[in-house]
Amino acid sequence: MGGFRRFKERYLPFLPTGARTRRWRNRFLRRLGLTRAYEPAILTERPEFRYGSVLPLVAAEHVLEHGELTFLQIGAFDGQVGDEIFELIKRFPVRGVLVEPQPSAYEKLKVLHGERENLLLVNGAIDRVAGKRPFYMSTKEDVEFASFDRNHLLRHGLASQEIVSHEINCLTVDDVLRMANFETVDLLQVDAEGYDYEILKSIDFDRVCPKIVRFEYRHFSDSDLQECLKMLAARGYRFLTEKLDLIAVQTKATQKQVSAPVLRAG
Repeated sequence: MGGFRRFKERYLPFLPTGARTRRWRNRFLRRLGLTRAYEPAILTERPEFRYGSVLPLVAAEHVLEHGELTFLQIGAFDGQVGDEIFELIKRFPVRGVLVEPQPSAYEKLKVLHGERENLLLVNGAIDRVAGKRPFYMSTKEDVEFASFDRNHLLRHGLASQEIVSHEINCLTVDDVLRMANFETVDLLQVDAEGYDYEILKSIDFDRVCPKIVRFEYRHFSDSDLQECLKMLAARGYRFLTEKLDLIAVQTKATQKQVSAPVLRAG
């Protein structure tokens, strides 16, 4: 689907966008008395009336209780495009680590945040083990879907000759937490273009236990998503669903329910 979307943007710009098509479909279904979800009709007609991401609300609740928010952002890109963390940095007292593998995007991140003493910027990728590994990017521009998986870029519509491989420095979650002198963080944000579950599985949640975990789930297989949610639920997380992301939150109530020796997930 990503490839067709880029093809359409290049060669068929007169066709309606996916968002417009979905809006027409939803209006049509409502007029037939059918709907995919229970919601006021005006929100089907006017999707711009929706609040958007609930991450700021979850973060605000944490800050009200604890006074600040610490975070680790895996896949920070340029720090602005589609970035909810940027809003948190502007609005709340935070300390955090931002990790971005693409050199050019990392330079933009430095321009944006390089003077902030409360933020540590890391040019690298998060992996299960530290070392060097091929990472695939666009030859023309920074893209949000750069990945360890070359096929991931092809699925987003890049031609083979538009893809380049670079050996990049890989670190573990533990590595970057040590660099920042953090034992854990309050918020873990993962946008790793299909590698999110591998990163989540690499974390020792009995030791590093963020109160909030947000990750992009659309690239998960159904079985991996089910396993991931079971793993997090066993540690007391409960879930909020966004369009592309899931927010897992540990509340006081769920923390009391968890007995680590019994619910330890493999």
